[in-house]
Amino acid sequence: MRVGVIIPSRGDRPQLLDNCLRMLKNQTVQPEIIELVNHLPESKECDITKRYREGYDRLRNKAIDVIALMEDDDYYSPQYLESMLGVWEKKKRPDLLGTDYTIYYHIKLFSYFIMHHMERASAMNTLIKPDLNFEWCPDNEPYTDLHLWDLVSKGKLNGVVFHPTKHYSIGIKHGVGMCGGRSHTDRLHRYQGNHSTQDYSKDFLREHMDAESFNFYSNYFKNEAK
Repeated sequence: MRVGVIIPSRGDRPQLLDNCLRMLKNQTVQPEIIELVNHLPESKECDITKRYREGYDRLRNKAIDVIALMEDDDYYSPQYLESMLGVWEKKKRPDLLGTDYTIYYHIKLFSYFIMHHMERASAMNTLIKPDLNFEWCPDNEPYTDLHLWDLVSKGKLNGVVFHPTKHYSIGIKHGVGMCGGRSHTDRLHRYQGNHSTQDYSKDFLREHMDAESFNFYSNYFKNEAK
């Protein structure tokens, strides 16, 4: 199976991007093409949708079977692509495939919460078929995933959401560079309320990450300060 990966980045968090590329090299299923959209930003506006669109257009007519949307700051286990592709095949290769929950972990606060969303997936946990014809949302829209999965609800794309058997990915929050979504520097109450879990011991990270990734994320701000 020929797999493409799109990584939208702005060159403003090189350590996180390097770690993302390292995690890709460690995938048990290797992508055929990694489309890193990392050119200088044209303005101070959020442009994650623009970068996803550019990456998607670059992968047209490349004989790719499926594309994984992956973000430069988030954690992906070595089995991430293998597990997602297995479900995609089992579900008869829908236009979109994604997980029905997202773990958001703040590496400054060492706290996390799990967001359940039964009818959509976060962009970081979405596979999309190549060469589809659909209308993208505006380039400065930070929530590309909401738009894509809204197309499913409107019957314009075929999409399947599933529940993984284990945690294969973690959305990392940090506030470094321009962030597409929220909960990096605002809405921090989400990490302090009844629906969040404190992880000062870092046991959750240690349990759900490989050793190199755990060391990177748990010490990110210590290493950045050096």
